[in-house]
Amino acid sequence: MVDRSAGGRSGLTRGWRTRDGRTLVAGPVEPWGAGPPGLREVFGGEPADPGGGGVRTYYALDSSGAVHRVYDTRMFSLEDELYVTVYRVEGDALYAHHSVHDHRHAEARHERSLECAGLVPLNPGQVPPLESVLAAVAELADRERAEAAVREGGLDAVRAAFASALPEHPGDGVLRLELTLEGERPVVRLSGGRVLWRATTTDHTHRELLALLRAVLPVRYGDRPVELVPSPAIVDHDFWDPWN
Repeated sequence: MVDRSAGGRSGLTRGWRTRDGRTLVAGPVEPWGAGPPGLREVFGGEPADPGGGGVRTYYALDSSGAVHRVYDTRMFSLEDELYVTVYRVEGDALYAHHSVHDHRHAEARHERSLECAGLVPLNPGQVPPLESVLAAVAELADRERAEAAVREGGLDAVRAAFASALPEHPGDGVLRLELTLEGERPVVRLSGGRVLWRATTTDHTHRELLALLRAVLPVRYGDRPVELVPSPAIVDHDFWDPWN
């Protein structure tokens, strides 16, 4: 629970101007009573956090007051490991503190990375009130929900177009389809045969597109045997899985 009284009437008393002209503001202090070793020493216990003995959420606002980015505490677990990221302004820079705690082996790793340097402190009267920042955060959430709805609508259009292009199942044997390339455009064809469907956009990696199209097959054919495999050409393409 965030203590809304921590920063006085506005809830925010610390702010900085960034090198690119944005405003970075620190939210109220939130108690920090957990977390892996490494973070406890920085954000709680001894020595205490010189900024207030807890963690904060930081908000980067553009010149219009809209939220550009939220630097908030992130925590998730994977098998025996707990991953935590928290942020803090130290001197004239914003840092991210990352910790990984392995519960099975009682081991922890902690590191700090620079997020934003060259911060210039603002006078208290220049720091936006908490209410306006929270309103901007709500606007950001609304905008992200709207964008997600548009993306989902686009996915529905891709699924519908693909389903309508699929042939009837032959009834015996396996219907074999292939995702391949026609120039730079992904297409689906009967294995070794004619093209059934052409992608109209390239908003997804080819690997993501394969998963999206495969999900249509059981809806279209039920339990009748059908397979959609990628061609060697599309797997070897740079856009198959560009981030791995």
